[in-house]
Amino acid sequence: MSREAPVRTYLAAQAAADLDTVLQCFTEDGKVSSPVYGGVPVADFYRRLFADTAHASVAIHTLFTAERKIAAHFAYHWEMKSGARTTTDLVDIFDFAPGSDRITHLQIIFDTAKIGKA
Repeated sequence: MSREAPVRTYLAAQAAADLDTVLQCFTEDGKVSSPVYGGVPVADFYRRLFADTAHASVAIHTLFTAERKIAAHFAYHWEMKSGARTTTDLVDIFDFAPGSDRITHLQIIFDTAKIGKA
């Protein structure tokens, strides 16, 4: 089972602020852990992120795969509604449900000094 497709779908949907598609990539009890918003249920995380976002874009550098995990290294350009802008490299670590291509947990890793709090 290839899990790269749902990761690519997720990253495109996240950049487009497409909540429905993002949520389809996760299990119903999916969680996200972020240095900016903490650990929260996936729907709560993306509602808050998209409410703070004016525009975003993603440029994937590479995907690293393991049995039930994928790590995505990518450039992220984030323009917040407050007017703040940042471009940084991130690593997202995706955990998948056994036998599934749906994400159970997403750990977001980046240099918080470049972004700060939303």
